[in-house]
Amino acid sequence: MATMHCILSLALSLLIFQQAAQANESWLVKAECHNAMVPVTCMKCLDANHRSAGASNAAGVATIVVDCASKHTDNLVGEMSQLAAANHDKVLVKALEDCCKLLANAKKELAAACQKIDKGDFDGADQSVDSAFNYGVQCHSELDEALKESKADVPSLPTKVMSEMKIHEELCEAAMRMIERLK
Repeated sequence: MATMHCILSLALSLLIFQQAAQANESWLVKAECHNAMVPVTCMKCLDANHRSAGASNAAGVATIVVDCASKHTDNLVGEMSQLAAANHDKVLVKALEDCCKLLANAKKELAAACQKIDKGDFDGADQSVDSAFNYGVQCHSELDEALKESKADVPSLPTKVMSEMKIHEELCEAAMRMIERLK
């Protein structure tokens, strides 16, 4: 009977500890997103990533946000490649192709940032995410200019792609703020 009582006590203690750990991790994720100044975008990213439930420190949360930015970069390259292939306006096609190159560089920088976070090189990670952010901003500017010059009617470009560009920029900003606090 005493053994059964010990086993039940142990099981109950483990359950309470597990729930407390999950609440602490959830608190960490919310705190990191709140401090990132774009909590809605940040939380959507973390809610969509199965690894966020196991994030036990700020560096882990930052890595997940960098990974989200990288996935948005992949989506943007795919969307822009399709738009470039389907469009006949030379100004717009050139801007889309240039953006694909810029975003490929951003993707490399984001991958490097994840590796640097893992190694504890937070200054280097911050610089890599900043570079990725700047590639995105440059792309955004080129698209804005091309749309002004273009004679093509591309209604989906301003809404879908530009929205994705904003999310990419916000995720980079969130990651930079998180990494800055790790220094």
